[in-house]
Amino acid sequence: MVIAHEVNCVVDALKNNDALIVAFASMDNDMVDQHFGSASAFFVYEISEGQAECIAQQSFGHEKKDGNEDKLKPKLAWLMGCDIVYCGSIGGSATRQLITLGVNPIQVKGGPDIEEIIEELQSQLKDKPPFWLANILKQKQRQDQSRFELMANEGWDG
Repeated sequence: MVIAHEVNCVVDALKNNDALIVAFASMDNDMVDQHFGSASAFFVYEISEGQAECIAQQSFGHEKKDGNEDKLKPKLAWLMGCDIVYCGSIGGSATRQLITLGVNPIQVKGGPDIEEIIEELQSQLKDKPPFWLANILKQKQRQDQSRFELMANEGWDG
């Protein structure tokens, strides 16, 4: 797998507004094996029906699972632009903060393989997406439409 360069924020790496933007809390970009708050790294993919590309990665210092809310701030800021974040576990405060930012946290147990999750998401995108994924896609579509309306209202004078 090709790994993208580190960026200041996921939004800076986006290439395809129609793609699903998914972050994985992982030590090595192989398995989802990190608690959100103490994750040492995140790997972000743009995922569509026929393609998945790692567009960004960010390493964070080793953090303890100590309830220190300040350690969440850099992770939350960096994940802006993601639709989903997969992690091995996550606390209630981090969950609420992610949802407020429009990022859907998904907790998975047993260190699932990132490639398998990507393949499952691609399959769901091709077929009828489950309710939770359909809601994310609808939300993305509304955000894109409102952004274009704002640009149209600003005018295109050069």
